[in-house]
Amino acid sequence: MATRKEIIQRGLCSWIFTVADNPDASGDEPFYELSGFSQVNTYAAMIDRIAAERKVDPRLVKAIMYMETTHGYYDAPLSLIGRNKSILPMNINVEYWGSTFGTREDMQDPEKNIRAGVEMIYRIQANMPGAPVEKIATLYNNINAAKVNNYGMRVKQIYDAQPWNGK
Repeated sequence: MATRKEIIQRGLCSWIFTVADNPDASGDEPFYELSGFSQVNTYAAMIDRIAAERKVDPRLVKAIMYMETTHGYYDAPLSLIGRNKSILPMNINVEYWGSTFGTREDMQDPEKNIRAGVEMIYRIQANMPGAPVEKIATLYNNINAAKVNNYGMRVKQIYDAQPWNGK
């Protein structure tokens, strides 16, 4: 039987991923979330266009990007020397996914990076028809997760609040 990672890498859409609810998962904003680092407004039009092409909810893409860019700055120093595992704005982990969504060089291009993030969301959703935001986001964060994690719940809170709109 193929692993979830293999299913995503191959672009298969005939499996059913399950993620259990988790009443202990928290969507609370952590102290290290820096809203000023959000890149959502910079790429909003690009997100809308690319998400529409793949029929993915652009608000979900924006919520994940908000999460990644306001939390994912921790390895910025490594990005200066090309040693970071994940590349913003969608924080695509090129060490884990290899060239599934493009090369390290490709992921340096914001449009290709966003396309990769949208494609990953598309593939997750294809294997979780009708799944709620927190479950899709949990798998975006950890494709092997068995239950909703704090990341998934925080993305759900961000999705609902849409902080990039100044709400």
